[in-house]
Amino acid sequence: MSNNPPAQDCLIVIFGASGDLTKRKLIPALYYLWDHGLAPANFAVLGVSRSEYSDASFRDMLHEFDPQAYDDAKWADFARHLHYHAADSTQDQPWPSIRDRITALADEHKTSNNYLFYLSVAPQHFEPIIQNIGVSGLVTEGRLFCSIGDDRPWQRIVVEKPFGTDPKSAVHLNNVLGEVFDESAIYRIDHYLGKELVQNLMVVRFANSIFEPIWSQHFIDHVQITASETVGVEGRGSYYDSPGGGAMRDMVQSHLLQVLAVMAMEPPVSLSDVDVRTEKIKVFKALRVPTFDQVPHIAVRGQYGPGQIDGKAVPGYRMEKGVNRQSQTDTYAAQQFLVDTWRWGGVPFYLRSGKAMTRKMTQIVLFFKPTPHVLFREQAKRLKSNQIVINIHPNEGIRLRFEGKVPGTGLKIKDVVMEFDYRQQWQVEPPDGYATLLLDAMRGDQTLFKHRDEIEAAWYAVQPVLDYWQENPADDLPNYAAGTWGPSASDVMMAKAGRYWHND
Repeated sequence: MSNNPPAQDCLIVIFGASGDLTKRKLIPALYYLWDHGLAPANFAVLGVSRSEYSDASFRDMLHEFDPQAYDDAKWADFARHLHYHAADSTQDQPWPSIRDRITALADEHKTSNNYLFYLSVAPQHFEPIIQNIGVSGLVTEGRLFCSIGDDRPWQRIVVEKPFGTDPKSAVHLNNVLGEVFDESAIYRIDHYLGKELVQNLMVVRFANSIFEPIWSQHFIDHVQITASETVGVEGRGSYYDSPGGGAMRDMVQSHLLQVLAVMAMEPPVSLSDVDVRTEKIKVFKALRVPTFDQVPHIAVRGQYGPGQIDGKAVPGYRMEKGVNRQSQTDTYAAQQFLVDTWRWGGVPFYLRSGKAMTRKMTQIVLFFKPTPHVLFREQAKRLKSNQIVINIHPNEGIRLRFEGKVPGTGLKIKDVVMEFDYRQQWQVEPPDGYATLLLDAMRGDQTLFKHRDEIEAAWYAVQPVLDYWQENPADDLPNYAAGTWGPSASDVMMAKAGRYWHND
């Protein structure tokens, strides 16, 4: 992020390569990098999975999944970099053949011993695969501390979420990774941090003197971070209804707390990955852990029932395949967080995420405090708070909402909006988050990846809520209809604090 070095030659080994993520995100992202001249001069991809494919049939499967994502004239050249090896990487027996294939492809494509291992598998498979990588001898001892610009061979690992299901399991997984890889070689990926407007937050704050001085408890009343989806569980009912599922674990604990950290961090000493992550870690460590008794007042869970979205009937969550008919899983979660720092003391951050809601959006809203003296008393009750609205997805952009006088002889006040539209301003389509993050992993830049301290602190901040919900089953689920903005209890929580959710 600080100096944009080129991607380093490497062999990318994707475990779970026959799965949806590889077809839908990883290969299109690598194709984008290759097509835009951002891929390494020498690179190759080895997909490893139990499904039976040859190199040729693997390439055909990837192309046929979404042929419109690729230029047919260019695909053949790109596809030469794609290879496949059928094996169960969680077992010991196939690893000699996996290792042989990796080293042979490294020689063929001249990638040296630079390996980027990518775990695109179910979380229960993380540990055996990590241990097998370690036993294979592919991770070279003494070469774990390679920094940006270091031309020694390196081995790195990218780990998809979920990163644990509670603090204990997260710590255990961190320890398993640490037995094979140094922290500098571990890339815990969060595609939200690859989104253009999340990265743009740092520029907005630290490159503009009109924003940074007011970015604190002196001027801001509260902050809202919302990630709402119009879709339900989309056939993932059995996974979503598992102990590791639910909106709090799936979205709030991972994605939204990462956005909060970027939003709340102090200015780093530099834009190096170490300095940026140091400031983010401080935010995570400053998250106040709620007590058990506080949970009913600062957190709300919800589950969608039958409803309509865009005129189409949507079944309730409990009607989905693989979902328990008495399920207590939260498809909506909202929680108030406090960041106990000098800058943010007393400012609540409200994070919410839900499925089958009215609109699809990921958004940050800063609500400013009212003026210290209200001159326009007759209209004061109708005045809204000044706001900065940052749309992360879709319609990336930033809106500034304030009050202005309506032209005319009388004194009529109305809210005014100044808007920066990302696409309209720059006339470009932002790259997918995975393209950005894969490029950084090949560069050796960890800025947009999670440190183990962030992971563990985030779990501690939400675990009291999860424990409370586990011990106190809700008797009102489902408590919001598909196609709405979530349970009424969420609005009540905000109203008790004299606030309201921003749904625009």
